[in-house]
Amino acid sequence: MKAGWQVKTLGEVIQLPYGKPLAPNDRNPNGLYPAYGANGEKDRTDKFYRDSPSIIVGRKGSAGEITLTEDRFWPLDVTYFVEFDHRQYDLQFLYHLLVTLNLPSMAKGVKPGINRSEVYALPVMVPPLPEQQRIVSLLDEAFDGIATAKAHAEMNLQNARAIFESHLQSVFSQRGEGWQDKTLEQISMDFGRGKSRHRPRNEPKLYGGKYPFIQTGDIRNAGHFITEYSQTYSDLGLAQSKLWPKGTICITIAANIAETGILGFDACFPDSVIGVVPNPAEAEVGFVEYLLQSFKVRIQALGQGSAQANINMGTFDNERFPFPVVEEQRRIVTKLDDLSEETQRLEFIYQQKLTALDELKKSLLHRAFSGQL
Repeated sequence: MKAGWQVKTLGEVIQLPYGKPLAPNDRNPNGLYPAYGANGEKDRTDKFYRDSPSIIVGRKGSAGEITLTEDRFWPLDVTYFVEFDHRQYDLQFLYHLLVTLNLPSMAKGVKPGINRSEVYALPVMVPPLPEQQRIVSLLDEAFDGIATAKAHAEMNLQNARAIFESHLQSVFSQRGEGWQDKTLEQISMDFGRGKSRHRPRNEPKLYGGKYPFIQTGDIRNAGHFITEYSQTYSDLGLAQSKLWPKGTICITIAANIAETGILGFDACFPDSVIGVVPNPAEAEVGFVEYLLQSFKVRIQALGQGSAQANINMGTFDNERFPFPVVEEQRRIVTKLDDLSEETQRLEFIYQQKLTALDELKKSLLHRAFSGQL
């Protein structure tokens, strides 16, 4: 251990008083001071409970989450706030120290909570105040550089996606000769809603068989092709449903509406999904899916419903989409596939950079609080 460092329990370094309830009539969205919940600012108020900066530690709910406060603030009753001896410890040093302890992993219970006695018992290594301030200065400089690098990587990630989206929109807005406006029904061999039920807990006998059962979440998370599924249907389930063929385009019509994906296998799906089986003489499967991606915002705008937006078969009765001849559709799909592949490659690179920067930050914190910085 580095000279001057001491091993202490966290309870010897900080205290964690409980936060306090804030009456509804004391809450004001435009208030002067933040009211902190377990995972950050929850509300505003014109009152303050503490008049010096501190650290909030989530006590219930988002237990163990760490938040630096403003100079004056109100800690709500789902929190602890940090008190310490300013002659011995630096606030920023303690903040970084608490982050390294992974307090959320100590949460227990149905509504997760952390026990401050257990937190107090954690062993920590603490240097003298000047060394704490030196470490904070080094971490601040390093984290500023990491933040800048992350901002650039995130911007590049957004740009890669934006380039693809821009090209996708241009394909269907700059039509060539011979393009015709058609409904989805006109270009389909089969077009309709699914029939499968989607609540396994209500009818368990329908589930656990050999037939893939697609749910809206499987479509939402799939991308261009649906290659995974979270449930299977039994023979009984299939008898009450319908098996849609590989290559069917799925469209979600409730919750996150107008999400699309192409089935990578024969599957059933619930009535919250519309299936489109393109007629090969009229439309290329990949073209129709890219087309629906480009019209996603327009389709979402047609959603109706008091509880949540939704679309239905009637939404598409009068909606016409642009279609060139099938040969041209195939050419467009080839170009979009190539661009999509390149976009995914760039996204993977930038995501790797973001992951590496997060790991670098963790490594710096580990070195700092083990006396190696």
